[in-house]
Amino acid sequence: MIPQQGRSADAILAFFYRLLRFLPTEIASNIGGAGYRLNARLSLPEARAKAKANLRLHRPLANEAELDAMVMDFYDHVGRVAAEFAVMDRILKEGRITHAGLTPFAEAFGKEPLILLCIHTGNWEVLPSLFQSVGIQLASIVQPPNSAFEREIVRIVRQTYGVETIEPDMKGIRRAIAVLKARRTVSIFPDEARNGVAYGPLFGRPPHDKGNLAIAARLARMTGARIVFSHARRILPCRFHIQIEGPFSLPDRSAEDVLADVEFLNGKIEPVILDNLPRWYFLDDSIEPIPA
Repeated sequence: MIPQQGRSADAILAFFYRLLRFLPTEIASNIGGAGYRLNARLSLPEARAKAKANLRLHRPLANEAELDAMVMDFYDHVGRVAAEFAVMDRILKEGRITHAGLTPFAEAFGKEPLILLCIHTGNWEVLPSLFQSVGIQLASIVQPPNSAFEREIVRIVRQTYGVETIEPDMKGIRRAIAVLKARRTVSIFPDEARNGVAYGPLFGRPPHDKGNLAIAARLARMTGARIVFSHARRILPCRFHIQIEGPFSLPDRSAEDVLADVEFLNGKIEPVILDNLPRWYFLDDSIEPIPA
């Protein structure tokens, strides 16, 4: 069995990270995909079953072979994302990113408070490199990884692109409000999983106020921030297209209604995630009712 957490897992990750740094970009990505497909086959039977169950729910016309292929496409994608941390500094320089909708975001940056919604499709870590190239700096509300090694690598990559990391606690929320009041941009991931349960998107479940969708809605109402939605699609093994929508405002309402705002924002992200489902990072988390 391949260790999935702890010091042994961190040691394996550190070894491969250093190795991948010496390899051509696409080869590094290919190795990450192949390695994680092998890991999934050998060590992740329960996670594979969850991913397949979720795919069956959203792709009811797919047969068993098609579902199995999509599951392995998912784990290929997860492995590529992990490996691409080692070569992140090359991806934009090598012309591996195309984009659409960047100009309105760049023109609004610094002139008004903006909340950037990013989702875990394609490789979301390529977004800051593109944004930095046109002068957009982000303060990002993120949950740090559990692994000490992964935390350090994520910190290095985000620091490289000038991303200020904000933890999702009360101190972090106060910092996010201050950033927005200074007419800067706060990014947040509205798709998330906690304790093995996907909190966003809703996927037909009632809207709730316990996740990042609600945090984004509340921050927008409190600060008057407009919203930008951006996501990356993996269009080739290690090439990406970034789509940016907005800025747009939450709908006018006669009274505060955070659940209605959550439903509105969910309507922006859920169709894109469904369209990219085999390459959505939380595919193997449970889609069950949100704990009360």
